[in-house]
Amino acid sequence: MFNFCKDTFFKNIYLFLIIVFLLTALSGCGKKVDQEAVHPVGENMPPAAKYSCPLDGAPINEIPVRPIAVTIDNFSSARPQSGLDQADLVYEVPVEGGITRYLAIFFHGEAKTIGPVRSARPYLIDLAREWDAVYIHVGQSPQAQAYFAQNKIAHINEMLHSSGFWRDKSRKAPYNLYTGTDSLWQEINKLGLNKKVSPEGYSFRKESEGFAGKTAKKLIISYPYGRVGYQYDANTGTYLRFLNNSPYKDAISGIQLSVANVLIQQVSIRPFDSEGRLEVGLIGKGRALLFSDGQVQEGTWQKDSTTHRTRFYDQTGVEMQMKTGKTWIQLISGQLQVSYQ
Repeated sequence: MFNFCKDTFFKNIYLFLIIVFLLTALSGCGKKVDQEAVHPVGENMPPAAKYSCPLDGAPINEIPVRPIAVTIDNFSSARPQSGLDQADLVYEVPVEGGITRYLAIFFHGEAKTIGPVRSARPYLIDLAREWDAVYIHVGQSPQAQAYFAQNKIAHINEMLHSSGFWRDKSRKAPYNLYTGTDSLWQEINKLGLNKKVSPEGYSFRKESEGFAGKTAKKLIISYPYGRVGYQYDANTGTYLRFLNNSPYKDAISGIQLSVANVLIQQVSIRPFDSEGRLEVGLIGKGRALLFSDGQVQEGTWQKDSTTHRTRFYDQTGVEMQMKTGKTWIQLISGQLQVSYQ
């Protein structure tokens, strides 16, 4: 009898100790959960950006000093180009010979390699002036040379300041001159062009706001040099760029270019000299189309003076709301065919 009671006693002690251990462990877990719950979610996350870029609406922690506007060649021998995918805003503008050139605007965007860099035209200078940008080029047309002489333009000409540029020996001149944002900023600081500016930006809609328009999943612009296409990608919410049905890729990354917004700006274009150089009418009013989120809105553009920003309005007269992200502005004549579906 005694042995049985003794065994039972020790068994009860053993069970009691196990229960105490389990309760202590569970209590500890509960305290840990409670302690973790005290800390708000996202406490260690970086603070929200204070500003948004006026060119593409991207969140940024500080406003850069001033934009840089680089003239980039689009002749067949210049492709594929470098750095267009890192620009905040890109213009495609007709030049003589039935081809186009790009004006790539870098504000918060950075690129180690940009090019091929080519020569200036007066209307490219005017587009750069909209943003109070430092204009980058190599050489210029006679008209652009006169423009520089008559106006105080912040610009860097590789022919006069070559240290911020280099030649790619694997490519033939004149399609082998390159630069980069770091190299350019060294030159900008050296030349005292680092004036702080505050460019007036576009209007950007919130993610929760819709974009009402006609369906436009595909856009084709029939330039003399080829068919520029944009195909909407629902997975990324951007338009992928094509040339003659082939993906348009960056030379460095090999990634196809994509943009949040495509703006069509119809302007007056006419040749005015024996070389076929063009006069592009940027001041005044005209037709505009905004492609965004697989939709298109019809509207107008208006520019009151050389230094004023071009404004784009919908059919009700309200300024068009861009989607946050990169924008390409395609300047075309009234004779150029544009189709979408």
